[in-house]
Order: sequence, then C-alpha cells, then structure tokens
Amino acid sequence: MVQQFLRPASPAEAVAFRKDTGGPFLAGGTDLNYRDSSKATTVVSLAALPLRFLRTDGPVIELGPTVTLQELADHAALGPVGLEVLRLAANQVGNRSIRNLATLGGSLGANKSHGDVIPPLIVLDGTVSLVTDGGEQEMTVEHYVAAPPAGALIVAVRVPRPDSALQVALQRFSRSASDFAVVNAALAVRVVAGKLAEPRLALGGVASTVVRVPEAEAVLAGAGVDQDLAGLLDRFSEAVAANITPPADERGSASFRADLAVTLARRALVACTTEKGG
Repeated sequence: MVQQFLRPASPAEAVAFRKDTGGPFLAGGTDLNYRDSSKATTVVSLAALPLRFLRTDGPVIELGPTVTLQELADHAALGPVGLEVLRLAANQVGNRSIRNLATLGGSLGANKSHGDVIPPLIVLDGTVSLVTDGGEQEMTVEHYVAAPPAGALIVAVRVPRPDSALQVALQRFSRSASDFAVVNAALAVRVVAGKLAEPRLALGGVASTVVRVPEAEAVLAGAGVDQDLAGLLDRFSEAVAANITPPADERGSASFRADLAVTLARRALVACTTEKGG
C-alpha cells in the first residue's frame, strides 16, 4: 500500500527521490497498478514535470515521456510513411481506457518483451534522453532496452524524420485484440535503386527484451527487390529461425513463438517490398 506520495519539481529531483526511497516513477500508473501496487509504499509522481509534449515540425520528432498512447495514436502529424507505425503500435495497446492513461515513457520503462511501441522505435533509430543521478545522457532505444540505466528517468524520445526511401512495416499476433502481443515484429529498410539498404528488424516476444536479428538483416542488405523475392523470403526466414530462442509461457510454446516470429518477419518484408510499402 502506498504510504508516501512524492511530487518532485524537476527531473533531477525525481531521480533523487527514487534513489533515496526506491519508489517507482508514477505517470499513468497502468503497469504499476497491474503488477506492483500492493508492493509499492512510495511513489514518485511525474505529474508536475513538463514532460508531455509532441514536437513534430522539425527534422527530428520529439515525444514527451508522459504523452499518453492514445494521444500518440491520434496525432495526425505522425501520418507519413515511416511514422505511421508509431500511431499503429500505440493503438494496438490494450483498449482506449488503458491508452488514455498509459504513457510512452512508461511503456519504454516497463521494457516488456512484448511492448508494442518498442520495435518501431528501434527500427526507426529512435533515441531516449535520460536523467540519472550522474547527470544527463542520450542513448538509442535499442541500447536502452538491452541495458537500462538503474533509476534513470526518460525525459524525451526522439525519432529522425524518415525520408521517402524508407519503408517500414509492423506485424503483431495476440490472442485477442486487447491482449499483450505473443510476438510482434517491425522492419525498416530503404529501397535505393531497386536494392534494399540499411535493414533493421526488431522482434518482440522472442527473448527477455525486444531484440534485433542482425543475421537476418544481413540477408536483406543489398538484395534486389525485383529479383527472386521467394528465394529472398526463404533465406530471410531461415536466418530469423536460426538466430532466435523464444521463451515459453502461458501465451505460447517456444516453437509456436518461433514459427510466429518467422511468419511475421516474412509478412513485414513483403509489406516493405510492395508498391505501397509497409
């Protein structure tokens, strides 16, 4: 039961409160109330901090960590190809009641393997700005989910505005519309002079965190989009299957998740190489 409710006036004070008390950060509270509400005796509220913003006019899209997932899903400026997957991913989380509370920073901080917004942020080369007890730092979303700094507070999420050559696709499988994903996948690739370049594949539900599969990406790099797509799909699928070791839980066995990961990755590649892209 919560016995102490702290309301810091700055990100640095929030980090100090967390370090001193061990209390979790509180924004929307969906994850805290779902898992840890009976354990937390102190919470550090982010309500007074200026962390709720959506800046979409420049070459880098800046997203505040306390922006709700519903705000992200509804934001029209995220409509162009490449950024649309952020809206789609946010809209896949739970239901509107949950999305009206759940926040972007909370989704990243929870760092679930099945987190819907994490794969697209990774393939879009997103970064996070953090405040820690040692100061401020910037790191890629990929590195953050692999090794999040203890007690760090996310103060901004940044995504480079995609260029017209970038194709991005998002795939997901869940037991019901509002359930957690069993497996999800995001793929981003540039199509330059009929060839694939800079592929980035992120898979959720196949490890303890969302992961990239560089061996599968290497299969795509330099491949021609009009040359033997069936063969490319097969080689890509083999590379995905050979380089993941999914866990098993109540949502699916390891082999089921492995098959799903291959299927969703294939679908993402097909979407990225069709005329309309992902």
